[in-house]
Amino acid sequence: MNRPTKAGTTVEWPVQLAPTASIDEPLQEGGPWIVAVNGVPKARVSADVAHVLKVVDGQEDPAQVAVRLGSPWTTADVMGIVRQLAHTGMFDGDARPAEARRIQFRAPLTLQFTLFNPASLLQALRPVVTAMMRPAAAIVALLLLLGGLIGAAMAGPQLWRVLASPLPVEAYLYVVCAMFVSTLLHELGHGMALSYFGGTPRRIGIMLFYLSPAFFCDVTDGWRLGSRKQRVLVALAGPLVHVALGSIALTFQTFLPESSVKDAAVLYGLICYAVAVLNLFPFIKLDGYVALMSAVDVPHLRKKSLSALGEIVSSRVLGSRRTIKSHVLLPWFGLACFISGIVFMLVGFQRLMPIFLQLGYPGHVVVLLVLCLLIGMAAKSVYCFFSTAARNGSALWRRILTALVGVLVACLLLAIIPVRPVTVAGYTYHDGELNIVVPLEGSAYALSPGDHVTLQSQGMIIHENLGRATVGDQPPSKSTAPLDTLVPVALEGDSLPVLAFPGRLESGTNLSISGRAEITSQQQSSLGEWLWDSVTTSPLWPVHSVDASKGRS
Repeated sequence: MNRPTKAGTTVEWPVQLAPTASIDEPLQEGGPWIVAVNGVPKARVSADVAHVLKVVDGQEDPAQVAVRLGSPWTTADVMGIVRQLAHTGMFDGDARPAEARRIQFRAPLTLQFTLFNPASLLQALRPVVTAMMRPAAAIVALLLLLGGLIGAAMAGPQLWRVLASPLPVEAYLYVVCAMFVSTLLHELGHGMALSYFGGTPRRIGIMLFYLSPAFFCDVTDGWRLGSRKQRVLVALAGPLVHVALGSIALTFQTFLPESSVKDAAVLYGLICYAVAVLNLFPFIKLDGYVALMSAVDVPHLRKKSLSALGEIVSSRVLGSRRTIKSHVLLPWFGLACFISGIVFMLVGFQRLMPIFLQLGYPGHVVVLLVLCLLIGMAAKSVYCFFSTAARNGSALWRRILTALVGVLVACLLLAIIPVRPVTVAGYTYHDGELNIVVPLEGSAYALSPGDHVTLQSQGMIIHENLGRATVGDQPPSKSTAPLDTLVPVALEGDSLPVLAFPGRLESGTNLSISGRAEITSQQQSSLGEWLWDSVTTSPLWPVHSVDASKGRS
């Protein structure tokens, strides 16, 4: 009877390939064979190893398999190959072929929704890619980039104004529509490059990547390419699309008169350049990471580097055995990946949390669910770290002591890290009278007399410091203020109900009549107190429900 062989466990013969496993042939002569599970590449193997895996049928023991293979294969060779690949899960007898689900979760924090299979579309576009790969196309690309840089230089002061000032709502609509199309073209660029080299993109869709929306194109088939250069080009095709689109926009805007369309073209071009640069960041699973992984020819580089870092920390802190022999730079790369992943999640959470919290009760539910997800992922990582150390010989007392020290350090940090709450609001300045304004429904942000205020421009990207002030002693009053006091949208004749706090101007000249204000509280608390206050003031906190029901009775 076949016994299941779980990933990472001792192999028990006889074994056979799981229904979820596949052995994919190379796309080019001399290229690698790929072992995949549920369509996800797990390991690269040689043609000889692929032949051994195809012979393993779940009926014969290693000696019988070696006899079938013939000389020079031995029983030890067969057992060694199966044992080295057991961690991939390709011999898991309990596995069943995964359904082609539209929604898939990929670690560490990516949720994908498949829209369609782009293979036929990209095959039809192959002649376009063929034309773009000619030498003359490189000259056109350089001229296009030069035109974009010249356009950005000619924009001059307008470039700063677009980044640091409110823009008309139609300009933002143009940019949003253009970014939607360009991100789709970005992913199609990856797929077109892979199709040109003979690969097959499997899926294209939308995803939440570290809590941020984005498109994706599944080009994992690129690992079947034998050329590092081709795999690097597939990874870089997407950022090159954004560079090209940004260059076109910045070149085109030089011929436009002053208008919302011109502002949108400048903003869109700069965003495209920024997206291209961000995608080259190598420590997150972005295009730059895939290009680096392909260039050094180390599959699963991030996972291997994190494992190497974990083993070093475990061996020095928990006294466990080291089982991974890695390059000296691999743990350092893992450290950079670890820190970058945390920073990306925190930045994404910080950017999206205020938006959801303004939605009231449903928004608080979303924030709570995301927090639970992040806490669950952190707890899982800690559990895996200690369980791996235990398997590698770490003493129980060292694990308990380390866990206690970790908890004490966390509590100490919560108690000693100082926090001064910062409230983002707006200001109005007319005839020498300064008011700090907050939305009427946001009046729970009780500003206190003497709180420090930084007056800024209300830009989408840049908030230029214009002056400093303090919250006055007079009580606030209900009033109205322009929309661009709270959001970077210039909309004439539109105003919002606000709560206005009188302010005392301390420095600043040539202030605009309205803008952004950052209020820093004078009251300092610890990080733990700030977190507790944030939780207890949420409408999800049970005490609020009790108080509300008492009020109704």
